[in-house]
Amino acid sequence: MKLLICDDDISTVDVIQSQLDCGELGITRILRAYNGDAAIRLIDRERPEIILCDIGMPRRSGIEVLKYIHEKGYETEFCFLTCHEDFAYAKAAIQYGARNYITKPFAVEELKTAVQGMASAAGKKRDAMRLAGQPQRDSVLNNVLRQISYGTAGTSPDSVESVLRRNGLSLSPLSRWYMVMLCADLTDAIQSVWDRELLLYSVGRLHDEVLAGYIGSAYSMTDYDGRFLRCTGFVPAENCGEAELTDRCHTMLALCAEHFSLRPSILVSGAFPLHRAARIREEMAGKLPRLRVHTGKIFSMEEIGSSAGDPVRLLDTNQILLYLKRHDRKGCMEYISFAVRQAGTSGEYTRAVLDDFRRELVNIFLSCLRDNGISSRVLFEDGVVTGLNTASIPTQTNLLRLAERLFVLTEEALRDLVDADDIIAKADAYIREHFRENINREDVAAVACITPNYLSKQFRSKKGMNLREYINKIRIDEAKRLLLSTNLPVSEIAGMTGYDNISYFSTVFRKHVGMSPVDWRLEKGGADREA
Repeated sequence: MKLLICDDDISTVDVIQSQLDCGELGITRILRAYNGDAAIRLIDRERPEIILCDIGMPRRSGIEVLKYIHEKGYETEFCFLTCHEDFAYAKAAIQYGARNYITKPFAVEELKTAVQGMASAAGKKRDAMRLAGQPQRDSVLNNVLRQISYGTAGTSPDSVESVLRRNGLSLSPLSRWYMVMLCADLTDAIQSVWDRELLLYSVGRLHDEVLAGYIGSAYSMTDYDGRFLRCTGFVPAENCGEAELTDRCHTMLALCAEHFSLRPSILVSGAFPLHRAARIREEMAGKLPRLRVHTGKIFSMEEIGSSAGDPVRLLDTNQILLYLKRHDRKGCMEYISFAVRQAGTSGEYTRAVLDDFRRELVNIFLSCLRDNGISSRVLFEDGVVTGLNTASIPTQTNLLRLAERLFVLTEEALRDLVDADDIIAKADAYIREHFRENINREDVAAVACITPNYLSKQFRSKKGMNLREYINKIRIDEAKRLLLSTNLPVSEIAGMTGYDNISYFSTVFRKHVGMSPVDWRLEKGGADREA
C-alpha cells in the first residue's frame, strides 16, 4: 500500500513521515510531492491508495488535485491538511470524495487516527477486489499450477485434469508449457533499500509480464533460500517459441539489473505437457545450485548437463580470501595461474571451461565485497573488469589479467572500509562540491564506493550528526556568507544554496542560527535592504 504526502512545506512532510508506523499500517512506500503538478504526476504513475494533501499549494491547489482524482475515477482514500476552516473548502472536499479534513496545526494522534482509518478502508477495498475478477482467477490458477508443479495434484493426465476441472479451469493436462527458473543473490537489492517481500512480489509480477506475456500474477511462484531468491514460472508454449523465449529471458535479465539491482541466472526447460510439470520442476531445482556463480546468464537444461548437484570447483575460495587478508597479490596470482593451467584437459582449454573459471573467479571477489557490505559497483563499474569479463572468447592471458584487477579493486575497497577517515573525507569533498544540488545519501555513498547504511553509520560516528544535518550545515554556512556579502533577496539565496522551498529554508536556517535569515542579516548589518 502506498501513501502520498503532498505539502509545499517540506518540514511538514518530514514530520508526518517520521510519525507514522508504516509496518503497522501496512504501508510499503511513502511518496512525497511539494506542488499540485508533482502530486498528479505521482498519482498517475504510482496510484497511491492513501493521499494526505495540503489545499494551498503552488501550480495546482489540493482541491484541483482531488477533482482530478475524482474525474479519473481513481480509487484513493483522500485527506486534506490545511490552515483553512472555510465551509466552502469542506463542501468541495465532501463533493469530490475526501474522507477527512484536518486543520493545521494538527495533533499527531489525530493524524495517526485519520491515516489508520484510511489504511483500513483502503485495505478493505483491496481485499474486495481480490475476491472478484482477474485477481481471483489469478489466485486460483496460480494455486493449481503450484499443486501440479509439486506433484500434489498427481502426475497422470487424468489426475491433473480432475484438479483443473474441479477449479473451473479449461486447461488441458496435455497442453504444452515451458518452465523458467530464475535464481539471484538478494544482497545488492536489499542494500539498495528493497524490502524482501516486496522484491519477491515485484519479481514475480515482472516474470509473468515479460516471460508469459500476462499482466497479473498467475504463472509465477517466488521464494528465497538464505540470500538467494528463486522464481519459478510457467510459460504457455502455444504463444511462444524457444527463440522468442530466450529473447524474453534476456529482457528479464536487463530489467532485473536496472530496477532491482539483481544479476540473476536463468534456467529454461524444453516444452513439456502440463501433467509432467512435477518431474520437470524437480530436475530443474536439482540443477539450480550450479547456476549461482553464473550470474547474468541463460541456460537450457541440455547446456547445464545431465548430472545434478554442485559443479566441480575450479578454485579454492578460502585460499584466495587468505591471500586477500594477507595483501599477498603475488601469491594469489601464482595460485590462480596454477589453477588456470589445471583447469584445462591435457593442456587444451575449451571455451566452456574458461567461461566457468571466469564466472567462479568473479563470484569469489563479488561475494567477498557483499559479505563486507560493499557495493558490487566497485567491480562492475570498472572499465577493465567489464571489458575482460564480457569478452566473447576468454583466454588464459585475459583470465590472469582479470584476476589481478579483481584482486586490486577488492583489496582497495577492503582497505577503504577499514580507513573510515578516508571514507568521510571523500564524502565531505563530494558534499562541498555538490551541496547546491538535490543530493542524497545514495549519491554520496556511490562516490565513496560503500553502502548507504555503512556511510550513515560512519558519518554519525565521525561528524557527530547525520548526513542530512551535515548537508544542511554546509548550505546554511554558504547562505550566511551570501547574506553578508550581497543584497540578494532571501528567496534567491535559498535557491543558490540548494533549497527550492523558501519556507523550508527559513525553518532550517532558524534551527541552525536561532533566528530567521532576514533577522540575522539585519542584526549583522550585511545588507542595505531586504528585497
